[in-house]
Amino acid sequence: MVASSDPARTAVVIPALNEETTIADVVGGARRAVPGAIVLVVDDGSSDATADVAAAAGAEVLRMPFNCGIGAAVQAGLRAAVGLRAERVLRLDGDGQHDPGDAQRLLAAVADGADCAIGSRFRGGAGSYHSSFVRRVGIRWFAAVLRAAGVRGVTDPTSGFFAANRAAARYLAEHYASDYPEVDAVVRLARAGFRLAEVPVTMRERAGGVSSIGRLAAIAYMVKVTTAIFVTWLDTAGARRQP
Repeated sequence: MVASSDPARTAVVIPALNEETTIADVVGGARRAVPGAIVLVVDDGSSDATADVAAAAGAEVLRMPFNCGIGAAVQAGLRAAVGLRAERVLRLDGDGQHDPGDAQRLLAAVADGADCAIGSRFRGGAGSYHSSFVRRVGIRWFAAVLRAAGVRGVTDPTSGFFAANRAAARYLAEHYASDYPEVDAVVRLARAGFRLAEVPVTMRERAGGVSSIGRLAAIAYMVKVTTAIFVTWLDTAGARRQP
C-alpha cells in the first residue's frame, strides 16, 4: 500500500487562481488522502483570498508575483517540491474537479513502476461529471495526435491530474510548457523514455473559479496544441531521461 510508505516524502502541488471558494476543501481533501504529505498551493496572482484561505487550511503557499499562467504555476510548484527532496509529487487542480480521493490510485501506480501516472476519466472513472461535446472531441483529437507522434496508451492527455516519481518530477520541473502544458508534458516524458501509466479517476464539475479555456477559444486551442505536439516531438528527438 502506498499509504504505508513515507508520506512525508510526498508533495501535493495545487495551482490555483481565484479559488477561494474551493481551495480549503481541496487542501483538506489532499491532506486526508495523503496524510503527512506537504501540500503546496501555488497562488497564481489571485485577486481574492485564495492564498490566505489555503494557508488557513494547512497548505504551504507559494505566491506568484502576478498571473503567470497554469504552466508556470505548476512548474514553480514542481521546482519547490524537487527542492524539498520529495520522492513523489501529486498534482491536482484547485477548483475541485479532481477528486483527491483518487490520489492513492495514482501513487500506487508510481509505486508499481510507472514514472508518471496520469488520471484518466476514460478508463472506468465514471462519475456524474460529463465534459462538453467540444471538450470531449478535443481530448480524443489530442489522444489521436499523440498516437501519430508515437505516444501510445494515453486516452486523457489534458487531464492535469498526475503523480510522478522524483526523476519524472525533476524532468518536468525543467521542461514544463507555460501555455496549456498537459499534452506537451506527456510528449516530453514519453520521448525521454519515462514510463507512463493511466489510472481511472473521477472528474467532477468545477466548484468555483473560471475555466482558462472558453468555448470561443476551443478551436484555436486545438490548433495551437496540435502544432505544439509536433514541435515538441521534433524538439525532443534526442531527449533522454537523467539517471
